[in-house]
Amino acid sequence: MAAGAGDGSGKVSVETVGPTVVLYASGACEFSEMVRLHLESRGQKYTERDVDRDAGARQEMMDLGATGTPVTVIDGEVVVGFDEESIDELLGFTPYNPRVEMGPGLDE
Repeated sequence: MAAGAGDGSGKVSVETVGPTVVLYASGACEFSEMVRLHLESRGQKYTERDVDRDAGARQEMMDLGATGTPVTVIDGEVVVGFDEESIDELLGFTPYNPRVEMGPGLDE
């Protein structure tokens, strides 16, 4: 079938593919749980790698330059810790709680 060909109705079926997300987590880590809950609140599918039970996952996480959890990898971009704004930016969402930059004299 030629590229762009459909079922003869003139419509072409296209499957959208979202970002690839991998979460390196530890079961006892409250920040890992915060990332899980955040991804789920966004409806984002992800693959979780348990670094406590899987030595290969732990090594992969360390190869990324991280020594602790959580580590979230979104389309190859690494976010260490629970950084809601960075995660949302990489996923294309507006953050729930954006950072507010303080100007001179505003933080006194």
